[in-house]
Amino acid sequence: MLKEKLHSLIRFPYEEKYRDQLELEMVSLNYRSERTIAFFMLVMQLFMIIVFTFRPGSIFYSYRRLRYAIAYAVLAVGLIVLLTIHKRAQNNWRLHARLCTAFGILLVFWISFISYLDALGDLSIVVYCSFLPMMAAFLMLPPHILSILHILTCILTNCLVLLTPYGQENMFSTLINSSFICLLSIVYSYRLYHARLTGIYDKIIIDQKNQQLEAANEKLDRLSMTDTLTTLGNRRYLEESVKSPLEKYGVHMGSLAVLLLDIDFFKQYNDRYGHQQGDVCLKTVASVLSSFSKQEDFQAVRYGGEEFVLVTTGLSAEEIMAKAEQIRMSVASTQIAAPQKINTSVTVSIGVSYHASWKPGLLETAIEEADRALYRAKQNGRNKTILFTD
Repeated sequence: MLKEKLHSLIRFPYEEKYRDQLELEMVSLNYRSERTIAFFMLVMQLFMIIVFTFRPGSIFYSYRRLRYAIAYAVLAVGLIVLLTIHKRAQNNWRLHARLCTAFGILLVFWISFISYLDALGDLSIVVYCSFLPMMAAFLMLPPHILSILHILTCILTNCLVLLTPYGQENMFSTLINSSFICLLSIVYSYRLYHARLTGIYDKIIIDQKNQQLEAANEKLDRLSMTDTLTTLGNRRYLEESVKSPLEKYGVHMGSLAVLLLDIDFFKQYNDRYGHQQGDVCLKTVASVLSSFSKQEDFQAVRYGGEEFVLVTTGLSAEEIMAKAEQIRMSVASTQIAAPQKINTSVTVSIGVSYHASWKPGLLETAIEEADRALYRAKQNGRNKTILFTD
């Protein structure tokens, strides 16, 4: 049981597949604050060096003052290196972790050494008490690594302070105070790390759920605008994906052409071959229209029953009639057995409406005109393409 609890404190708390994303988000979240704190610390070290330099006797006044200056200079150099490499670690959490660990080790020795110098002057371990919690907030490392650094700092500080003239006299109070601060910093590092990690993890999961929901809604939206039998667009698709864009941008698209197709003798086809075979016939014709629409930039819609609508823009009347004839002949070449004669194929009649320029509400007018042209094609013997004329 104890082994499992210890292991739970060390291991990554979430699924491994999220690790890279979580760690990068952690680095990104704390990138600016890390640089700000590091820059502030660098300014403070340089300021302390200047203060010690211009004090009476300068940094060489005593061996203790010289060691203070050296300690400040060492940390300043470490901070400069940190700030230089830190930019490259923004998108590399492993490099960021190694950099923070190396800087943490430097802080362990720096805090312990400064606390030792303070103790030589009969001062308390103020630097230790200030910097240890700061390490927990500043260094974005797994808590177990930070805990090791905190414990090492506590042990090293107590050992060095013990070597000072007043070390043995103050040993008990130093040990109690340093241990309390160490424990507080460890708890703080665990709570802070897991709070940040949990916040990022929750955001990732919520984003994933939102993406899944958006994908499901898009799929439902596509299904609601798709004819399930032929997989062409349905009447709603015609309204929302064809008419709406035309109303907004039709004035820039030039001409408008609407083709209304009807399968000839489809009722007789169903009566002779059955409704299942009728569905096959509808799907075959729809497949021809789908292929054509993809190649020629037409919008193909199952308008209802055995009727289909094709809409396009930007072509001349001659081009439209040629393409309508191409569609009619393509359907006839599918070799779907016709109901009225042996050794003949199913055919379609096509009514065409053409307008050289767009105006609001034109699509409904064009469909009505194409329907009247289709009626004339049926009256003239079927398997024909007729262009609407006044």
